[in-house]
Amino acid sequence: MSYKLSLPARIFDDISVCKLRGKFSVERYKFEKDMRLEYERKNEFSFGETEALEVFLYAGEWVRIAGVPDAIFENLAVEYTITRGDINHLLGRCVIYSYMCMKLFTVCSTLIIPTTPGEEIGFMVIPNSNALEYYSDLLEEIITKDVEGKKNKFCNACLYKRICPSW
Repeated sequence: MSYKLSLPARIFDDISVCKLRGKFSVERYKFEKDMRLEYERKNEFSFGETEALEVFLYAGEWVRIAGVPDAIFENLAVEYTITRGDINHLLGRCVIYSYMCMKLFTVCSTLIIPTTPGEEIGFMVIPNSNALEYYSDLLEEIITKDVEGKKNKFCNACLYKRICPSW
């Protein structure tokens, strides 16, 4: 398959937080040579098998999305997180991990496991076909159009604020 752009699955974290932040991340990845997309995690907590996976999304052109779930147990991708409370910014990446895992198994879902003491036990992400289409359309918007930033708890003090002085 012919593609011009290769992005890490974590790009969906940035897009979920703020479209402008996602736009800057996409632009940065366009020019990086060492994408670190197929890395082996050596010094991180590991429980279960893991491997680099990829999926192709159509976003005006084919885009390779690569990532490494923290663990894979048969038809379950696992993502460990230290995020407290709101995990919405992880959902896009976890949907993509589920689809990546489908190259190995017929059906796959992603389990988000908070590693912070006192947090919920975990969250199961079971995508449907609309989810992949939604994220593909969202990525196309980020790549091909001008997008605006939004003020939220993640961006209120970051470098994107300087570009949107109305914040």
